[in-house]
Amino acid sequence: MTDLTINILLIDDDELVLKALSRSLSRLYENAVIVSLQHSDEFERCLQEQGEPDIILCEVQLGAVSGLDVLSRAKVLCPCAIRCLLSGDLQEEYRFQVDNTIHFHLVKPFTDTHLKQVITNTLILKSLPLTKLTRVKLGQITGLPCLTASISGLMEALQHGSPDINELVDLLSHDPALVGKLLQIANSAFMGYQTHTADVKEAVVRVGLVALKALVTCYEMSQLFINRLKQAQIEALIDEALEKALMVKSLTRYLKQSSDVQQNAFACCLLSAVGVLTKECVLPQYASNSVSNYALAAYLLALWGFDESLVRAQLVNDLPLEPNISLTLLHAISEQLRQKKVFDLTPELYSRLQVCGQFDAVRAWYQGRENKIE
Repeated sequence: MTDLTINILLIDDDELVLKALSRSLSRLYENAVIVSLQHSDEFERCLQEQGEPDIILCEVQLGAVSGLDVLSRAKVLCPCAIRCLLSGDLQEEYRFQVDNTIHFHLVKPFTDTHLKQVITNTLILKSLPLTKLTRVKLGQITGLPCLTASISGLMEALQHGSPDINELVDLLSHDPALVGKLLQIANSAFMGYQTHTADVKEAVVRVGLVALKALVTCYEMSQLFINRLKQAQIEALIDEALEKALMVKSLTRYLKQSSDVQQNAFACCLLSAVGVLTKECVLPQYASNSVSNYALAAYLLALWGFDESLVRAQLVNDLPLEPNISLTLLHAISEQLRQKKVFDLTPELYSRLQVCGQFDAVRAWYQGRENKIE
């Protein structure tokens, strides 16, 4: 993926800023092709001459012209581009991002970390097996949720590789509803523990940090959409994803997959709620079939900086050709079984499991699970 060329368009009326940004981006990603504009009125001509960029970084104020207006035009003219607004003011973040006019708000002075995040997320999006038409539709949707606008201290703590568990427990304890959902998952029979726990710290350890981040993300989504859908409907959609996540947790344990695979499979299935909720709340009914909830989930999770494997695994209709059982295949199996309620896999899933040598094991797991339920 690091061999992919990224076309970057910089728009700023300050020549020194353009030079500094260009140097930084070239240093961070050697396959970047960078074009700089000092005058926003050259934007459309630049698109005609240079083609559509993968990333646009635009200053918030370009003389008398608003950078937000430039990015609004970009949303129409080159909707597949990742749109980044540059400013010195963090306070306006939510207003800027609320309608998907921009994808990233970078506050001066920029750091390598900020720029790397934009590059990494763009590479992930560019590598996804989505058609050009789907990418255009995703880039032009109005009203997409912006997780960073309402991000909590808990999400920030989870961004670190080895967060302090006691700090996480303290942050969780301020939200009884989230704690209740965490304990529900930790005490599920599918998690494989024989004893019940009411201890939040033990629940965090049982669930794992990757799965906890997925849970917090879904919880944040439920808060974002509280005025667009009834609470009971939101909870029902998240519970469907949770049912699928617990199912895949049970399956991966049975298949003796590693702890990391078990956590990632659980998180992947739970995060599918992101696409389902967004489609239900954002897309008009007449357009609801134009973009799949799987593509929506992959698109948003890539923008939010989730690991590429979790992003890719949302696309259950595009199974990778791999000899091993992949996250995408695990997700697709769980989705199929949850929907049909019987062991009835599609020919493609059957074929992939045969290639992996796992069909008999998956069938045995499902039959054993059914016997326990009975």
